[in-house]
Order: sequence, then C-alpha cells, then structure tokens
Amino acid sequence: MRITLKILFLLISFVCKAQDADQIRIDTIYNNLLNRTPKNFKVDEISKPKNRFFTLNLNTIGGLESIYQFQNELKLNKTEIDWLKQQIDQIALAFYLEKNPILIRKVGGIDGCPNENVYKEIIKGKEVTILHFCFTCSGAGKLDEFIRIFNHRTDSLLK
Repeated sequence: MRITLKILFLLISFVCKAQDADQIRIDTIYNNLLNRTPKNFKVDEISKPKNRFFTLNLNTIGGLESIYQFQNELKLNKTEIDWLKQQIDQIALAFYLEKNPILIRKVGGIDGCPNENVYKEIIKGKEVTILHFCFTCSGAGKLDEFIRIFNHRTDSLLK
C-alpha cells in the first residue's frame, strides 16, 4: 500500500509539474512579445519631446503601455501624449511588417482572466497574434485608449 501511495504521489506531482511548465512557456511567450522591439521600429528621436520619462525603453509594447497608462500621474502635456500615440501606431505597423500582426484584447473583470494570455487567430485570412491584457473590476483606465490606438492600426492593415 505504501509503494502504491508513493507511485500515485509521484504521478500527481509529474502531472502538476507539466502543467506548470506549460504556463511558464505561455507566460514567457507573452512577456517576450510585450518586451520585444520589432526590426522595423525605431523610436522617433527627432520629434521626441524632452521629458525625463521618455528616456525609458519606449521601443516595446510594454514600455509604451507603461508610460501611456500613467500619463496623468506623470503630468504629460498634449504634445507628449500625441507623440506617444504616434509611437503606439508605429509599433503596431512594425509588427505587421514583420508578418506578425498583433491585436490586444481587454479581458478580466468579474469573470477573471483566461488561462491563455497569448494565442493565434485567423482574421481576414491572416494569422494574428492576440495578446490579452488582464484587468480587475476597476477597469483599464488609459489603457482602453492605448488598446484602441494599437488595434485601430492593426485592423486598418488587415483589410
């Protein structure tokens, strides 16, 4: 009986470990996409406003998302916000030009977040990467606008 329990315990632990490995792999793919700079994307240094927060890494979705999300707290002016919007548009274009179009979907709230935060979907005959931005019940704040800008560019290119 003792050997049977040990074997059962080992089997259960292997199954749990395999599920953890799958989740780690999915999270790694998600984080790599958020923190990856597409080949065709260069931050517009010429028109970039002089702001100490703009010295941060703004050549990734995650970097742009972070600054855009806290624009009120950082007290960004209209010129700085317009420049950020242009960069969001251009990074969506850069991913499309790499043949890796991305759409961002807002998920969460009362229903919670799905297990998969990145997956592929065929949209208008093209394979599109879907990134889930997971939110609590309190909402997304400025990220609704970030998602709208990013997705608008990708949607216009998928036509």
